Amino acid sequence: MECLALNESSSSTEKRGFTEGYWSEKEIKDIFLDEQRRYIWNKDYWRNVIVPLFRLKQNSVVLDVGCGLGFLGRNLAEFVPHGKVIGVDLDAKLIEAAKKTVEKSDFSAIFDFRVGDAYDLPVDSNSVDLSICQTLLMHLEDPMKAISEMRRVTKSGGRIVAIEPDYAGFSFFDSAYDKMSFSLEERMKLRRWNCILTAGKKKLGRGDNEIGSKVPYLFFKSGLRVVDVRCLDRVFWIIPPYQGKELELKHLMLPPEFLVEKLDLRTEFLAGGGTEKEWEEYFNFMKKLYEIHQQQIKEGTFVSSSSTTVIITIAEKI
Repeated sequence: MECLALNESSSSTEKRGFTEGYWSEKEIKDIFLDEQRRYIWNKDYWRNVIVPLFRLKQNSVVLDVGCGLGFLGRNLAEFVPHGKVIGVDLDAKLIEAAKKTVEKSDFSAIFDFRVGDAYDLPVDSNSVDLSICQTLLMHLEDPMKAISEMRRVTKSGGRIVAIEPDYAGFSFFDSAYDKMSFSLEERMKLRRWNCILTAGKKKLGRGDNEIGSKVPYLFFKSGLRVVDVRCLDRVFWIIPPYQGKELELKHLMLPPEFLVEKLDLRTEFLAGGGTEKEWEEYFNFMKKLYEIHQQQIKEGTFVSSSSTTVIITIAEKI
């Protein structure tokens, strides 16, 4: 349920949404970096379907690009107990936090966290068996450059994996939206607003919210052999009582003013072709939706289910 499209790595300190230091802010880190990454995977799908496609051996070397707090590496360590897990992120504060998360792990000795740029990885060429990233490419101005770096550091025959969303495929039911009883014209307006935000993000060089479906083509253009393409299998749902759904509710408790400031949404909206009048209408819609969410959650009547198209592309370096 990564509707807010956040990530941990950057190559510019001027671009909001993935800048160095941004992800170290407590409220951002706590909500989006580790909890959400842990939540989006069904464990059986990860272990029984996805990981086998990586062809890992006990002594394999794994590289997690844009590692944040090290989620992917921690969940791959048990498959490479005699190998190495390297985590790279531009944010030095996140790297220090990642080191602390593995201190008491059974596999703490195999972790190696480094401060580094996805465009210039601090890793030797042809030295890793698996290069992997999750919600990284979607935030980069030049994803091909990052893919080329992942290709450079991977051994011949090694695997390169990108786990990236395509929010054009987002589908949902939300009882707050249902209460607002949108007409067809209003639903089309909502779709337009989302398209404006996506266009604005791309125009500002902040990435592409619809990159997931494009990754197989980008891998092909990079000279990689695409061996498999999968979708994330998770459907996110909230039905009262809400025990075990704290993360989803935490997302819904974020006020619109917070999101607008932290994600710089107004700038993206206007850059994408939206007018000031449209922005005010969109912002008022966000505030109204927030109010209904709070009311329904308090009453115990809020219900939702959603799925986002997240594409898992697995390729091999020839």
